[in-house]
Amino acid sequence: MSADTTDNRPRLAIVIEGSRSHADHRALTALAHTATERGCVVSVLHHGLGRLSRHRLRQKLRTFAPDLFVVSGAASLAEVRPLATLRGKPIVACYWPHGVVHNPHARASHTSDSAVLPSHAIIGSDAQRQAIDATFGRQREWSSSRVHLFLAPSDEQSPDPQQLRALCELLTELCGERSHRSIGHGLLRASAARVLTAVTRPRSLSLAYHQVVTELRGVDLNLVVSASTFERQIRLLLSRGYRPLTQAAQAQELVSGRVSDGPSLAVSFDDGYLDTLTVAAPILKSLGVPFTVYFISDILANKIALPWYELVQHALAATDTSRQALAVLQADSSLAATLSERAPGFVQLPMVLTVLKRLPEAQRRQMCDRLWDEVGPRVLARSELPRYLDSDGAKQLLSLGAELSSHTCQHPILTRTTDEELRHELTASRQFLLDLVGQCPGLAYPNGDSDDRVESAAQAAGYEYAVRIAPCAGPPKPYRIGRQMISELSGLGIGGSFSEQVFLAKLFRGQGG
Repeated sequence: MSADTTDNRPRLAIVIEGSRSHADHRALTALAHTATERGCVVSVLHHGLGRLSRHRLRQKLRTFAPDLFVVSGAASLAEVRPLATLRGKPIVACYWPHGVVHNPHARASHTSDSAVLPSHAIIGSDAQRQAIDATFGRQREWSSSRVHLFLAPSDEQSPDPQQLRALCELLTELCGERSHRSIGHGLLRASAARVLTAVTRPRSLSLAYHQVVTELRGVDLNLVVSASTFERQIRLLLSRGYRPLTQAAQAQELVSGRVSDGPSLAVSFDDGYLDTLTVAAPILKSLGVPFTVYFISDILANKIALPWYELVQHALAATDTSRQALAVLQADSSLAATLSERAPGFVQLPMVLTVLKRLPEAQRRQMCDRLWDEVGPRVLARSELPRYLDSDGAKQLLSLGAELSSHTCQHPILTRTTDEELRHELTASRQFLLDLVGQCPGLAYPNGDSDDRVESAAQAAGYEYAVRIAPCAGPPKPYRIGRQMISELSGLGIGGSFSEQVFLAKLFRGQGG
């Protein structure tokens, strides 16, 4: 079967080793059926003994051209890893639910310091986690955040359908890494890294993060970074002489032109997630790095439970709400012509967000209000939903020396707002933070979007500076300061592990000065 390049559904290859138990075979086959029902294109392949069997497996994989390789043991991991690397695709070692009983293919290298590493591992028990740590834990590139636990059913039970759907949601999330693992892009980044890191050293870097997580997953992997990778990124820049500052302090230096010795580094977090306090802040405190957090004030004030885009993302990504969410969105003429009734919601999510961001603020808000009425409570019940800080959490960040600033009231696209809506979003959010913690020097434009009207409004609202997500040419301007969005994917090397040189090349290529 050849790949259909016009079909944008994820293509999953599930390779089942012969050494897996009968219960595991049944569970993995059920997983394949559930993924097909969810809207993926799935090919189940069996990995048997012998050179001919391995040759046929490789041949079928090349023909199928998957976006994600799911393997079920050490032998299939070793067999498939070169092909996944060549194609620039993630490879998931699925030891769920019970793991390999015995493995006649196992090679000595799998227990040595040169173990073959998957992109992620799915396990069914804590005992399997210990085995994973023993096998991969010595590898510097491997992080425990890449291990995902789904408790295994007993031998007498069939896998729970809800758990199978949750597994499929994880697999489709992990497909989000595929564009970042392109071998062509990897080679280009590696070449750029050798040149840029040798000849370039920007005088300032401003890094924008969202979530820093202990388990690496998310509806949009461009917005998450694992705790271990985050720490490596910050340590790397500190070792290269970057002085850590809050975003307000760096903005003051840039605009005034009075720069102290050495280049500066500003680390900031958008939206006000709980993990900024519980995961990121302790790492930064241990490194002596101040930081800035931009809050959506209506979430902090408990006026709304989620920002609109989080509602849309999770409503379309979840199996049990996707169909109803699509029906609500299709009722609006702006989306009716572009949405497909046959394609699953998670496939159409990028296009939906693009269209919604272009709508006038009032129209988008009305649509999301209808979506909330239809599926909001079920979205809030999702265990995968990120949690946000409340007022007490914000005050704890303040006690850690963080700068607290505004990300508006409800995270609209400010360039799509009326003058009255714009003024309210900027002034009300700033006033809330001033009343709560006594400070709000800066503003982060939602989605990084601004124009002359928005920047003038930011100045009129009393902000000292404002940041966007884009490099800004020419002399620094207080209401047009550039940042770079950083995630786990920002420094992926060709093999899918963190590369210091590739990470530096991304930063230096995207920052002038």
